[in-house]
Amino acid sequence: MSGARDHSGIAPPPAAAGRDGATDAAAAGTATATAASAARGTAWLIHALLAALVGLLFLGAHADGSYWWSDAPRHALNGVFVKDLVAAAPWSDPSRYAYDYYAQYPALTILFYPPLFYAISAPFYALFGVSEGTALLVVALHYVAFVWGAWALFRCWLPAWPAAAAAAMVVLLPEIAFWGRQVMLEVPSLAFFIWSAALFTRYRHTGYARPLLLYGAAALLLLAMYTKLTAGFLALAFAGTLLYERRAAALKDRHVWLAVLIACIGLIPLLVLTVKFGQANIQSASGINDSLVSRRSLAGWLWYLRQFPGQLGWAVLAAGAAGALAIAAGAVRRRSLDGIGTLSRADAVFWLLWMVAGYLFFSAIDLKEARHSVYILPPVVLAAVLLLMRLRQPRWRGAALAALTAAVALQTVLTRPVAYVGGYAEAAQLVAQKAPRDSSVLFSGYRDGSFVFNMRTHEERRDLTVVRADKILLNVAVRRELGVKEHDLSEEDILAQIDSLNVSYLVVQPGFWNDLAVMQRFERVLASGQFEPVARIPTPNNVKAYETELVVYRNKAPSGRRAGTRKLDLPIINRSIEAGK
Repeated sequence: MSGARDHSGIAPPPAAAGRDGATDAAAAGTATATAASAARGTAWLIHALLAALVGLLFLGAHADGSYWWSDAPRHALNGVFVKDLVAAAPWSDPSRYAYDYYAQYPALTILFYPPLFYAISAPFYALFGVSEGTALLVVALHYVAFVWGAWALFRCWLPAWPAAAAAAMVVLLPEIAFWGRQVMLEVPSLAFFIWSAALFTRYRHTGYARPLLLYGAAALLLLAMYTKLTAGFLALAFAGTLLYERRAAALKDRHVWLAVLIACIGLIPLLVLTVKFGQANIQSASGINDSLVSRRSLAGWLWYLRQFPGQLGWAVLAAGAAGALAIAAGAVRRRSLDGIGTLSRADAVFWLLWMVAGYLFFSAIDLKEARHSVYILPPVVLAAVLLLMRLRQPRWRGAALAALTAAVALQTVLTRPVAYVGGYAEAAQLVAQKAPRDSSVLFSGYRDGSFVFNMRTHEERRDLTVVRADKILLNVAVRRELGVKEHDLSEEDILAQIDSLNVSYLVVQPGFWNDLAVMQRFERVLASGQFEPVARIPTPNNVKAYETELVVYRNKAPSGRRAGTRKLDLPIINRSIEAGK
C-alpha cells in the first residue's frame, strides 16, 4: 500500500513508492496508443469509403470514345502524343515530330494547355493502351486524390466523420461531378489545389514551426497551375492570410520569401509557354467577341453568382449562405469564432480570401464558363457544414449531414449525368477496317477531336492520316464564333485537294456549316459519282447535339499516292507550318 512501512519500521524507498505512478503512466500511454490506433483505423476507413464513392461516381462515365465536349478528346490525345514522343525519341528535332504528328492527328493541342496532366497520362497509355478508358482512369486517380485532400483540409476544423461528409459533398457537387467524369483538367488541377490548401493550413496551425509544409503548399499550387493555369489565384489567399495573421513577421520570414522565389522560378517555363503558344487563352481573359456578358457590366460581375444554384444545388447553397452569415455575425460579436466549429478569425480570413479572390479573378476573365469557377465551391461547402455543426444534439448533426450529402448526390444523379455523343468510335472502327494502307481519311463535322482520338486508338492503323475538311476549306480562328474565312476553292479545286491527299474514305456530318458557300460546294462534290455512301452511323446522345448521324463515303478513285507535306494554318497559336510525310 502507498505510505505503508514494512515490519522493520523503515519506509519503502522512493522507487518502490513510484511504482503506482509508473503503472498509471503506462496505462495512460496504452490508452493514448489505443486512441491513436483507433484514429488511424477511422482514417483508413474514411479513405476507403471516399475512394469507393469516387468509384461509384465513375460508373456514370462513358469510356467508349463518345466524347461530348470538344476539349476532352484533345486532352486525351495530348497525353498519347507525349507517350508517342518518348517512344520515338526524336530529340534532334522534336518540333518537326510535333508538326508531323499534328498533320496526321489534327486535334493536338499540347502546348496550348499546361502540360502536367499529359505527362502523367503518358505512362498509363503505355501500360494500358490508348483509349478513353485509360484517360478516364488517370482522371479518376486525381479525383481520389482530390477527395482525400478535401478530407485532410476539412479535418483541420471538423471531427473525422463530419469532415468526411464535407469531402463527400464537395466531390458530389453537380458542377464538379459533371466535369470530373470527363477527360477535363478541372479535377486533376483541383487535386493539387486542395492539397496545397491543406498543407498551407497545417503550416499555419503548427505555429509556422514546420516551413517544409509551406514549401510543399507552394510546390503543390505550382503543380495545380501546371495542370490548369487559373488555379494560381489561391496564392492571393495565402499571402493575405499570412499578412493578417503575422503582420510584419511574415515579411521578415526568410522561408516565406524563399517559397515565393522558388514558386516564381518554377512559373517561368509555364509563362513562356503561355505567351508563346497560349495567345487564345490570353485573348479569352482580355476580351473576346462572343462573350456571354461583358466584364464591364454589372451582369458580368454577377454571372458566376447566378451559376451557384446549378453548381452547388439549392440545399448546399442555402446552408452555405446561412453558415457564412453565422460566421460573419460571430466575427462581429466576439474576437474569436470558437462557437463555430474550431474556426479561428484567421481561418475565416483565409476562407473569405479564397472565395473573394477566386470570384473576382474569374469574373474579370471575359470568357465565362461555369466550370471555370469550381475552385471557389469548397468554401461554400465548409460554411454549410459548420452551420450544421451548431446543432445541439449529435444525432441531429449526423442526420442533417447525411441528408445534405444525400440531397447533393440526388441532384447530381438526376440533373447532371455525364454528357456523351456516340458514333465516332464506330466510324473510326469502320474506316480502320476498310481504308487502304497509307491513305488519308477526311473528316467533316463538329466533333473532329472525337473522331481523331478514336482513330488514334487503332494501333494497327498508324499508317492512316486524318484530314480535317475545315483545315483545307476554311480558316477558323479557334472557334467559328471568333471568325471564319472561306478559302476560294471551286468544286474542281476541292476534288484536286482530295486527290492530292490520297483520301480513300470520308466521314461527314450532314449539313455541317452548310450556310457557307465553300461547304455547299463540298457537299456537291460528295454528291458526284466519285463518292459512294457505305454506312450511316447514328450518333446517340443525351444532350442537345449538332448531329444525328455520320455518313461514311468511299472514294472510288483515290490517287494511291501517299500525301506529302502541306501547309497547315494553326490560328490557335498564331502560326502556319509545313507538315506531313
